[in-house]
Amino acid sequence: MLLLSLASAGSAAAQHIALGERIPEFRSATWLDGHEPQQAPLTWIVFFHSANPACRTSLERLGPLRALSGELMQAVIVVCEENASTESLLRPLLSDRTAVALDPERKIFAAFGVNYVPYGVLADARNRALWQGNALRLDNSIIEQHVTR
Repeated sequence: MLLLSLASAGSAAAQHIALGERIPEFRSATWLDGHEPQQAPLTWIVFFHSANPACRTSLERLGPLRALSGELMQAVIVVCEENASTESLLRPLLSDRTAVALDPERKIFAAFGVNYVPYGVLADARNRALWQGNALRLDNSIIEQHVTR
């Protein structure tokens, strides 16, 4: 029973990024087509898997969210799949402010404690978490709140 409690306590702590705390960095990331995003005051990180319809919806919402923030926000899509069809799905999203981090070994997923997708983290220029949760819940009002800071 004690072992079960310790195991569940450890996984619960790893599920969420603490708001206001620094998030893991993408030091070992491999970027799709070698394309890294330009720096911006806000970074929207979306964890993606092509088999999840909600993840595809989160990608559809990415354009309008980025348009709202303009030069103030970059987006990083983190994908753990390593296949040509997923890469071809994501390649059209690449821009000066949007990049795809390939994570086939799930190191980035593990560093963020991602247990479900679409999961997202909004971070500031100092790499501190401002918001985290289901990527479909990030909306214009949340971005505006942090853009005006």
